[in-house]
Amino acid sequence: MDKLTSRLVTLNKGLGQVRQFAAEKLGTADDITDLPQEYKDLEKRVDALRTVHTNLLRITRIHTNSSYDYPSQVQESVVELSRNVQDQLKVLTQSPAERAESVSRQTDVVQASVPKTLPHALARASAQGAELLGTEDPLGIALIKYAAIQERIGEHRIKMDEEITQKFVQPFNTTLNTGIQFAMKARRNVQSTRLALDAAKARYKNTKAEKSEAARLEIEQAEDQFVAAVEEGITLMRAVLDNVLITLLAFPEPLCNLADLVTAQLTFHKEAYEALAELAPEIDEIQVTQEALYR
Repeated sequence: MDKLTSRLVTLNKGLGQVRQFAAEKLGTADDITDLPQEYKDLEKRVDALRTVHTNLLRITRIHTNSSYDYPSQVQESVVELSRNVQDQLKVLTQSPAERAESVSRQTDVVQASVPKTLPHALARASAQGAELLGTEDPLGIALIKYAAIQERIGEHRIKMDEEITQKFVQPFNTTLNTGIQFAMKARRNVQSTRLALDAAKARYKNTKAEKSEAARLEIEQAEDQFVAAVEEGITLMRAVLDNVLITLLAFPEPLCNLADLVTAQLTFHKEAYEALAELAPEIDEIQVTQEALYR
């Protein structure tokens, strides 16, 4: 009987919270318990920190899948995917018989992890074009050079993705799912206990005189639970913000994570620039030579 009574009391409290929540949404609730200003200020700061982490992670998580820029319409064959650019370029020096044997072997064994990035796709397509045109054709020669550079850029891109995943995405995700998540859970508990307190106050107003003492005790108990929940919420929200401040002073996260993100991007673009800057004069030289021949 005691267990049944306890369950009924819990059920009534739950229904009371639901009715209180609905009344507040409809604007018919009276005397809504206010939260301490310190608590509300902490809420704003934690919400801002949570939004920053959520928005940046929503975008940077793309680096955990290196094929994010791989053209969806590209349909590469098993042979094309089983060879890297260096393998394709070697084919250019082989005799027809050696080439046929090489293709046969590569069809049987496909690499376990094939890089599928835009630079790698460009490299494979260019190498295939060079193979079709041959090394005597100026465009074929240019495509050979372009394929080699694009493969280098693709490898740098994969390295950048790994750096961003390890040094930015993972730390930011950890912060979001530990300290911030604990603070959000505590805030939901504050909301729940506040609704329970206001529901108890509303019931007290409509309680008959002979039951007023029990209703008053229920309010006191709800107040104690509310105060404890608020204190816990303040403690956890302070901890989140203090941890960010402490790490900024000792080991500067999340600023360190952001610096790592910038460094990884800078390194990739620098290496891509240097690779293309190395290639551009060679392509220009081939172009000038061909123009001179035509003239």
